[in-house]
Amino acid sequence: MRLLRTEDYAIEEFAYDDVPEYAILSHRWAKEELTLQDVQGRIFNKQGFNKIQGCCLRAQADKLRYAWVDTCCIDKTSSAELSEAINSMYLWYYKAKRCYAYLADVLYPKASVERSEWFTRGWTLQELLAPSEVYFLDKNWTDLGTRTSLQQTVSRCTGIPPSILSGERGLETVSIAQRMSWAARRETSRVEDGAYCLMGMFGINMPLIYGEGQRAFFRLQEEIMKMSDDHSLFAWESSDARGGLLASSPAAFSGSSQVMQFNPFDTPKSPLTVSSRGVYVDLRFIGCGKQGLGMAILHCKDRGGEDKKPLAIYLRDTSMTMERFIRVRCDKVARLDTTKFRPSQYPIRRLYIHTQRITLTRNADDTGQQDVSDQLYSVDKIRELMDFTNPTALLRAAELGQLDAVWMLLTRRDVDINLRRSDGHTALSLAVENHKGAIVKALLARNDVKTRLESEGGWDLLTLAVASGDVNIVKQLLHSDKVHVNSKGKQGKTALHYAVLSGSVALVKLLLENGLDVEETDASGRRPLHHAVEKGQEAIVRLLVDEGGADIEAEDRTLLTPLLCAIRNGNATIVEFLLRKGAGVEGKGDWYKAPLAYALDGDSDAIVELLVDKGAKRDWRRSGLCPVLRRKWLSRKSSS
Repeated sequence: MRLLRTEDYAIEEFAYDDVPEYAILSHRWAKEELTLQDVQGRIFNKQGFNKIQGCCLRAQADKLRYAWVDTCCIDKTSSAELSEAINSMYLWYYKAKRCYAYLADVLYPKASVERSEWFTRGWTLQELLAPSEVYFLDKNWTDLGTRTSLQQTVSRCTGIPPSILSGERGLETVSIAQRMSWAARRETSRVEDGAYCLMGMFGINMPLIYGEGQRAFFRLQEEIMKMSDDHSLFAWESSDARGGLLASSPAAFSGSSQVMQFNPFDTPKSPLTVSSRGVYVDLRFIGCGKQGLGMAILHCKDRGGEDKKPLAIYLRDTSMTMERFIRVRCDKVARLDTTKFRPSQYPIRRLYIHTQRITLTRNADDTGQQDVSDQLYSVDKIRELMDFTNPTALLRAAELGQLDAVWMLLTRRDVDINLRRSDGHTALSLAVENHKGAIVKALLARNDVKTRLESEGGWDLLTLAVASGDVNIVKQLLHSDKVHVNSKGKQGKTALHYAVLSGSVALVKLLLENGLDVEETDASGRRPLHHAVEKGQEAIVRLLVDEGGADIEAEDRTLLTPLLCAIRNGNATIVEFLLRKGAGVEGKGDWYKAPLAYALDGDSDAIVELLVDKGAKRDWRRSGLCPVLRRKWLSRKSSS
């Protein structure tokens, strides 16, 4: 640490554990301030020397041999030293024996102390708070009083409570929002300094990145969240919503001077978790409007306000699944009257709230502010949607596709999401059956939803979705990790069976990509390939064999192979494909007939020729041909 010798203005350096007593100067920068290089070069012909001289003379009068002045005790040509100094500055002011606040624009007794621009600057806030005492001096270095003696005056112009100024209470007793409010109307020459000048007041150390602009204030808030669970950090109001959950500048806290920490629910607060795009926080949440609009209840209130009216911020559930929220209506913090609601309406939830980064944009609307006033429900409407008197309200809303109603009901703690109707349907199965994809998504997002409940008729959720042909819902079920993909529905059929029977190539492909077993059999022992061949679905047959690796020799309970099914149906194209893939021409079918027998019985010359070309045997006894089919064969040969 560099210090200035007060008797001769020489610079000395000291190790941090060997620093002598010193005075420290708090002031507004003016023209021609002396730099470190000026003092080391003994260049004192600048206007700034008068200030240095006045500080040193006052320090000598207070029997202090050393003084610290930011203009000449920091090498500002070194970015590393500047960063270290700014991170240490609160501590340096805290340890100073005397702190002189030089009010160059005050001349006692003509001007009032509280009108000094010193009280409007960002850096002077920590310089006012950190020292054990602050001595105010006018332009001529005349004593104006101390922070303690002038505490009422200083409190009026700064908003800082007298008990803080007098040292009766420490900064840790004041909410983050209230501390931020003290900086709300202060200014700095550089945007980044609006954040950097507050680091000491919150006990934060972080790198300085000049050029990052307002991102510096986001970084400061993120660092605060890592060491504090004070929800008042979110109790700001501003039309500038570019920061998402976080304020874009201290000015957003101008109305937060009376915000205090308060836990109305007597529940422990969990740590905030900061990620690159948002914040995980446990908050009580209540639905209050359309399209996923709700309020997160903060553990804070207005000083002197009612205990039953905690502060709340407006959030929107962007996916209607309670998984990702954004802050909306950022220009208003609500005072929620909890006496108008049941506790089950605002359960505690783990919320992931998006934080944004300010980026350059040419859009006219840079704020991202959303007007949601027309989307807010009245208290009576909320009660109607919550429908406490009807335990089946969720079932009906899901069946009818009433997404807002479903979402509102899911915000309750006491709704049974797995309640079954008399026919076995749950809210989820009704949504699946009725093609309500958005509601399926909302229900699947719940950790407690049960997906293996079967509805009447033997359907399971995945087979029900596939049978209805809803690709979007099938995707949701497959991607949810909550559905057993090879579970069976009616007649023992899997979802892949139903996809094949529906003739949907897209569904079959989707199911194969998600690992459904092509060898699962239904109640008749048939695999999906049997059904595809039976239905003459050439594209699906190719898909099952080429991409699914289906066994082309698999037999059902009557010993029919896919080849025999194709021959029996007279589908030469599929027969040719299966033969090309290696299907055996001597396979067995029901009554132990050979493929050639099926072909002759079906009077398909093309298929007979395909089989013969592949080496189908004509040994009547071994091939199992009956006399009638033998005569058909001989007739074909003689005519050819």
